[in-house]
Amino acid sequence: MNINRLKNNKGFTLVEALFAVAVLTFTITILMTIISNSLFSIRYSKDEITVNYLLQEVVDYIRNDRDTFVFLEGNTWEDFYSRYQKCSSDNGCYFSVTDNNLPEDISSCSDSGCPIMYYDDEVSYGSYYDYYSTTLYGGETNKATSFKRKITVKENQENNDEIIITVVVDWLNGGVNVERSLSNSITNWR
Repeated sequence: MNINRLKNNKGFTLVEALFAVAVLTFTITILMTIISNSLFSIRYSKDEITVNYLLQEVVDYIRNDRDTFVFLEGNTWEDFYSRYQKCSSDNGCYFSVTDNNLPEDISSCSDSGCPIMYYDDEVSYGSYYDYYSTTLYGGETNKATSFKRKITVKENQENNDEIIITVVVDWLNGGVNVERSLSNSITNWR
């Protein structure tokens, strides 16, 4: 009687085994796609946060420079605007807000665009620079990023006591070129 029972329990057929492998493959493929998309979204979100910081950083720097140069040091509004003349062309300019030699170190962007930015995570909280320097904060720790920042500063044609600051950051996210911009105006409120 035990022998007859063994003969009736033969196991899986080939069709059942192939179906189980297909279901398992489909499940693994879906899970890998979900994980891949999640990792891509995490990297994209991190880049978006960094870009928002890079955009606002320049606007805050120029606003602070206005407050210091015009209001505290007593210079004229026209002298303040002339500090950013290299930024008034359509090509724009670039500079690192951590640089102590501004506006002398403001550089015009070329027709092909502004250079990539570098990141140094060895300084406190990490810092982004618009150029590579081996003498800046330890230097060898600077890493190339895919971020490029273009700054334009133009006088409002209708109001000479107002300048428009436009900052554009573009970068590669995967194989896609992404661009974000921020425009802000600052005025001679004195």
